[in-house]
Amino acid sequence: MRAAVSHDDFPAVLALRRAAGEYGYLRSYYLSRFRHAGAELVIGAVFVHPATPPGAALENALEQLAAVEAEVAACGDSFALVTTAEELEDARRRGQIALVLSLEGADPLGGTSVLLPILHRLGIRLLGLTWNGRNAFADGCQESGGLTAAGRDLVRHAWELGMAVDLSHLSDAGFREVLSLGRGPVLASHSNCRSLCPHPRNLTDDQLTALGRRNGVVGFNQVSFLARRPHSRDGLDDLCAHLLHIWDRTGGRACLGLDFAREYAEAMSRRRSYWLHWDPSQEDLLDGWGGLTALEDRLRKRGFPSEALEAVFYGNLWNFLHRVLPGGPVPANGLRPNLVSIL
Repeated sequence: MRAAVSHDDFPAVLALRRAAGEYGYLRSYYLSRFRHAGAELVIGAVFVHPATPPGAALENALEQLAAVEAEVAACGDSFALVTTAEELEDARRRGQIALVLSLEGADPLGGTSVLLPILHRLGIRLLGLTWNGRNAFADGCQESGGLTAAGRDLVRHAWELGMAVDLSHLSDAGFREVLSLGRGPVLASHSNCRSLCPHPRNLTDDQLTALGRRNGVVGFNQVSFLARRPHSRDGLDDLCAHLLHIWDRTGGRACLGLDFAREYAEAMSRRRSYWLHWDPSQEDLLDGWGGLTALEDRLRKRGFPSEALEAVFYGNLWNFLHRVLPGGPVPANGLRPNLVSIL
């Protein structure tokens, strides 16, 4: 089955690999895995690790953007960097893997929205305000505050540019505040259900419902500490439970968030200026990109309809991006008409 994924760390992975002298990693590692998994659309997060020295965040983000551009160019016509709805359509028509770029944590902007149009011009189309902690724009999920004045300005500026705001990693107060600022596009690219796994990075049922009402998609996360239910020993069943709960609470707007943690951790281990302790709780519950087949099989055994599977694995995210990127709108609810009867 074809797949569209709302969160992957490949921009940071490519930059880290290239810094370690490993060039062509998009071709040698990702291309075959994407193809085998049926991945036709992947959102890549430009993520600057908190251990980055002060003042170097913007440079690090630009290194990741440069790495993606160079690696895509080295792959011939296999990939397409997508910034508009027309380019998204073209990539599908040509059989290319569409790559869309997001910013996970606005730290590279340095505390104001002045540089946001520059990053937008360089291809960033989705914006997450924070990672887990606090920055100049908002509190992350480990904190209790909301948005700062700079954060409110940044959200409005992002919407003016036609960008979607990613609410994964944001505090509960920040989540509410973003939704109160206007009707611009929002999503949660890689979050699970707090009612099933009580972690502040996960979303409450009310938050899931609110995202559904805003026509936003929610990408389920397969990392262990965000997915494991208390006393459960079946990781695949845990993932199915989160996905089905997101589907129910959002009115059918679930998608694949994935967030493969080991790829990033292994790339970090190759950069001497950083040290990353591998925590077993961050283990991936899916067996890499090939694990999507096992997930699909388990969902089918649980009676999840084929049309709903197509929506989760591909259609919901593709339609969301087609709606929020410049050009060609789809129906206002972000879903294909033949899915309405399922909801």
